[in-house]
Formats: sequence, C-alpha cells, structure tokens
Amino acid sequence: MGMVTRAKRRRQEEEEHLADRISSLPDGVLGDIVSLLPTKDAARTQVLSSRWRHIWRSAPLNLDFHDDHVGILASDISSILTAHRGPGRRFVMPRRYRGMEYPTSTTRDGWLRSPSLDNLQELEFSGNSLLLPSVHRFSPTLCIARFSDCSFLAGGNDAGPLHWLLLKQLILFNVTIPESSLHAWLAGCPVLESLLLLHNRYLSRLQIVSRSLRSIGVHSSSIQQLVIEDAPCLERLLHFGGTQMNITVMSAPRLATLGKLFDGFSMLQFGATVFQGAVVSSVKVLALYDVKLCLDAVINLLQCFPHLQKLYINLSLRTRG
Repeated sequence: MGMVTRAKRRRQEEEEHLADRISSLPDGVLGDIVSLLPTKDAARTQVLSSRWRHIWRSAPLNLDFHDDHVGILASDISSILTAHRGPGRRFVMPRRYRGMEYPTSTTRDGWLRSPSLDNLQELEFSGNSLLLPSVHRFSPTLCIARFSDCSFLAGGNDAGPLHWLLLKQLILFNVTIPESSLHAWLAGCPVLESLLLLHNRYLSRLQIVSRSLRSIGVHSSSIQQLVIEDAPCLERLLHFGGTQMNITVMSAPRLATLGKLFDGFSMLQFGATVFQGAVVSSVKVLALYDVKLCLDAVINLLQCFPHLQKLYINLSLRTRG
C-alpha cells in the first residue's frame, strides 16, 4: 500500500513538473515575461514560489499605473523604486494619487533619479509643472517619450536642449513649448521616426527638417503654419482637426499618406505650387473630411494625385442656389 502511495505521489510530482514548464525557463526569459505584465501583477509573481521570488526584483522594471482608476500612494511608488534593483524599462508617471498625497516636484525628481530607472527605454511624463531636469539623464537610452500637461518654457528647470540619440517616438500633449525649443529638440533626435503634436501651445509656426521622420501627426489647435522643409523619409502626414492651418511641403519625396484635409485649410502647397494645381506623384492614400466639392472639383483634385490608390472622403455636397 505504501509503495502504491509513493508511486502515485511520484507521478503527481512529475505531472506537476511537466505542467509548470514555464518555471524551468531561464531567469532572463522569465524576467522579460514579467516585465510585460501590469505592475501589480508583476509584483504578485513573487508569491508563486521560491523559484519566482527574485524574478520581479531583477527583471526590467515596467512601472505603469495608468489603468488604476483608484490611484496610488506616492509613498508606494517610492517603495517600489527602492526595492527594485532595476534596470528600468518603462515608467509612466501616475495621473491619479490616492487621498491628499500629491507628490512634490522634489519627490518626482527623486523618482526619475532612482537607480531602478537606469537605462530607461520608455517614459510618460505628466504634471502641471516645468519639465524636471532629471529627464535629461535618459538621453542615452530613451526610445519612446510622451509628455503631457507640462511646460518647456525657457528659463525653467529644463534649461538646455534635449539630445536623445535613440529616441524614435515623441508625443507632446497639452504642453507649453516655444517653437525654438521644439526645433532644437528635433535637431537633437537624429533617429526620430514618429512625431505627434496634440493641443499644444506656443507653436504658431512649425518647421520640419529631419532626415529620419517617417510619420507626423498634428492637431492644429495653435499651429497656423506647418512647413515640411526637408524630410526625405516622411511617409505619413496626418491632421486631426483644429484651427485653420497652412501646410507647405517643400521636400518629402516619399510622402504616401496625406489627410485628413478639410475646408479649414487656408492653403496646401507643394514646393512653390499651390495644392490645387500641383501634381503629387508620391501620395497613394488621401483622406478628405467635411469638404464642399462639386464633381468638377473632385476630378481636378484627383488629377493632382495620379498614383492615388485609396481615397477616404467625407463629402458635403454643394447645393445650387
């Protein structure tokens, strides 16, 4: 009877071992898996077994409480950064904090200086304040950056241009930034591929000179003029509405997707030729929204894009008086 029991127990152990194949993976692979989990779920893996206890503390840190509608205590973030050995992979500055405990600029600056965020690759920074100077330390490693509800005004704690050698994606949402600061920033991002500007201030005229940009998205809440002076790799130029805006494309030989365009545009110009008479051979996808065009105008428009493959149009038919 004892032999049967021992044999049965041995089979159960073997079955459990086979069922838990994930625990037999190398620490590096387990760390990559844990770093992809939401922060709370990643931290909970420590209680699975002794095999998992050290994984989260040594895995690349993914600190993101964006979906936490209740909020988090600022002291909890400080505790996580103290306990985790790093390196950092992604840090999303929380927008909600529990109770009355809203972190000071000094506290948030300390978070960004934590060794747990060394080699950070993705950063989402938000807060009603000037950009913190500690952001500059991520210039050698940062690949994706999103800034919202903050200020880049000259003379603040953010003095000096940002030079991010590996940055590929930049999003600015509801920020205050002078044109000169943004132009200097773009000049310091030699491999930037995607630029998204939404509801920003102090950007009445934007001039793009970039050898690497492939996609630009703009909401013209304040931008009155957009000039694509030299963008040899640009493939997509997207407009998401807003106020009237003039667009001039001087050099973008690979531009393939353009839109959405609507009657709010004062002028769309390619080179020295106004859009209505220009021939743009590179554009293959065009989106028009809420435009008032008669049939003749549509035909003339299509003649400007001889290689057009897809046309998305929301058309307001012109009524005859």
